[in-house]
Amino acid sequence: MYTDPMNQAWAFLNQYVTYAPLIVFILLLLAGLNLPLSEDLIIITGAFLARANVELKYCFYLALLAGVIISDHIAYWIGNRIGHGLHKKYLHKFLSPAKLERVHFYIKKYGVFSFIICRFIPFGVRNTLFISSGIMRMRYGLFTLFDGIAAIISVSTLYFLFFRLGSSIERPYRILGIVLFVLLLIVVSTGLYKLYNAWKLGHFDRKEQL
Repeated sequence: MYTDPMNQAWAFLNQYVTYAPLIVFILLLLAGLNLPLSEDLIIITGAFLARANVELKYCFYLALLAGVIISDHIAYWIGNRIGHGLHKKYLHKFLSPAKLERVHFYIKKYGVFSFIICRFIPFGVRNTLFISSGIMRMRYGLFTLFDGIAAIISVSTLYFLFFRLGSSIERPYRILGIVLFVLLLIVVSTGLYKLYNAWKLGHFDRKEQL
C-alpha cells in the first residue's frame, strides 16, 4: 500500500511534537544570526503544528514570540559591535552608508511604526533595521520597547491567522516545514562537526606542546 512520503514525514514530526516548540525557537535564533531561514515560514509551520496539537497552542506561541524577540536582540548587538569598530568589511557588504542613513531617518520620523511595518516585510528588511539600530547606538531600552510591541503584533497576527485557516492551504506549508526541520538538522550537524574538528586540532596541539 502506497503511503505519501510527505505525510509520513509530517506524522514523524507530530510524533515528536513536544520538542517542536524548542526546534522553532532554535531556528529563529539562527535566523537572527543572518542565516537564510524565513521567520515567517517558521511561524506559519509552528501554527500548523499547533493546529494538529491544540494542547501545545500557547507553547508554540510563546516559543515563537521569545525566539523572534531574542533573534532581534541578537541582530541589534551584532550591529552594536559593528558600530564599535569591529568587522568593518562586513558593514560595507551588508549596509551602505546611504541605506544606514535612510533607516535612521525612518526610525527618527516614524518611531515604533517603522518597527511595526518592517516586521511585516520579509527578505532581510527586518534584520537590516535591527542591525542598523545597533550601529546607530539607538537606546537599548527604546529598542526593546519598540521591538517588543512590533513583535507581539506581527507574531500574533501571523500565528493566529494561520492557526485559524482551514486545511486547504496546509499542504504546501507542511512541505516547507519539513524542509526547515531537515535544514536545522544539517546546520546543527555541521556545527557539531566543526566544533569536534576544532577540539581535536586543539587537543593534538596541546599534546605536541607537552
